[in-house]
Amino acid sequence: MSRMKRLSIARLITGLLVAGCVVVATLCGCQAHPTPEPTLTPASVELNNGTGGLQTGSESSSQARVVVTLDFGRQVVLDKLAAIGSNTSAMEALREVAEVETAYGGGFVNAINGIRSEYSGSHASRNDWFVYFNGILSNVGALDYRLLPGDIEHWDFRDWSFRQSVSAIIGDFPEPLLHGYGGVVYPTIIIYQDGWRDEARQIAEILNQFSVDDVSLRGATELSADEKSSANLILLGRNDFQLIEEINQPWSKLGFYCHFQDGCLHVFNSTGELIAKYKGGVGVIQATLNPWNPRGTGGCENVVWTVSGLDEVGVKSAVDALVNHYSDFEYACAVVITDDEMIKVP
Repeated sequence: MSRMKRLSIARLITGLLVAGCVVVATLCGCQAHPTPEPTLTPASVELNNGTGGLQTGSESSSQARVVVTLDFGRQVVLDKLAAIGSNTSAMEALREVAEVETAYGGGFVNAINGIRSEYSGSHASRNDWFVYFNGILSNVGALDYRLLPGDIEHWDFRDWSFRQSVSAIIGDFPEPLLHGYGGVVYPTIIIYQDGWRDEARQIAEILNQFSVDDVSLRGATELSADEKSSANLILLGRNDFQLIEEINQPWSKLGFYCHFQDGCLHVFNSTGELIAKYKGGVGVIQATLNPWNPRGTGGCENVVWTVSGLDEVGVKSAVDALVNHYSDFEYACAVVITDDEMIKVP
């Protein structure tokens, strides 16, 4: 039995998809936000003696990181380290660093630091709290998820009118490739289109600097069916790369806000309005839970990242963003990279 199959069998996930929720009774009530604590860089990261936790000058093996953002990571409410024990729930860690209001027995988040949804009347909000653990949308509530050292618990308050489910985000990089979900970490395979092996090696090198374990490279024809369904995948190449085309086709179902169509990259905002159409020279990085996994995108197991573009310039800009400018897309859902800027999407 392969290692990836053993990992799949080891994962037992229970519960319903919880988008713990809240819209703003008054978004204007959160204009002033604390300055986030410094984030991690490869130079400051090392594995904590094989325990899987991160250890830096400000973080010990008994801490997890709690992040609270608004509007798909565009605005940071807080980014703090929380002390955790051997059985600390995500809810307990959140309460350690923020003011929290709950409902339904304490498992449903109504508000964080006063930012809440309104559900009464005909004008009920479509902005709610969604929680990600290491970049993966949780399928259990914050009371049921047990944090491990180095985990990132990321709450984002966003509009879900166009996309109810966005199963994975890139803004907690290098998660989930480093710590996985629920302590189970899947191998990472970088699948590259012909001609992009050198760039694939660059991505592998930055992952190695972040102490991501079990990273390998494959050409397009070297990926087995088992690996395709049971590993974390980074798809590298132009939009005509077969695997990227397979991901692009069900873009709506997968919760993407940008996709390739008719030789262009179409970009949408949070309400589904087409806001940009690029014909070339742009790159894109976005993520989803692996749709080839037999459990689908609700299993919270392995992810697929696409590092792509319409042409050579676009793909190289996406690779450069991932390898050299990952701090610029911190907290983001996805990004589009043009000649002179990195645009958070949506």
